[in-house]
Amino acid sequence: PDLIYLPEVPFDPEHFIARVDALQQQTPSLVVAVSEGVRTAEGRYVCELAHNPVNVDAFGHTYLGGTAHYLSGLIAARLHSKTRAVELSTLQRCAAHVASETDVSESFAVGEAAALAALAGKTGMMAALKRVSDAPYLCTTELHDIHDIANLEKTVPLSYIDAENYRLREPFFAYAR
Repeated sequence: PDLIYLPEVPFDPEHFIARVDALQQQTPSLVVAVSEGVRTAEGRYVCELAHNPVNVDAFGHTYLGGTAHYLSGLIAARLHSKTRAVELSTLQRCAAHVASETDVSESFAVGEAAALAALAGKTGMMAALKRVSDAPYLCTTELHDIHDIANLEKTVPLSYIDAENYRLREPFFAYAR
């Protein structure tokens, strides 16, 4: 992607339009990756800027959706550019055929931990991965109370983000690898 926007850095629509406009002067085609959780400096979700009604889940968390379509429309209206919004939600869930061996084995491990917990009568729990080692990479499973997980936000460390150029830094890639 030419630009990456994560929730950890406040989103400024005017700055976004200026960045897209400047990059369009350099290249005919751009890819912008935007997390649906991006918020303005005032704390408002970008998807709420489209004046869509806000829905919440049982924990009071806002359902996020429409960010890509809102930004696509903003680019089209302000820069008169052809745009396309692609939300990976369904596509991502339908792409098990390209999952890595690590993804598949960890999915089975979490599923097994959850099934064993359920058989042991442990309810209201969520099976999760816990990284034990980076080199070599190794994870184990553990159980957490669902209320602790549902109300916990794990953020990307700011040291992973180049907020000035809207890219990810090497520490992120080391973590992901």
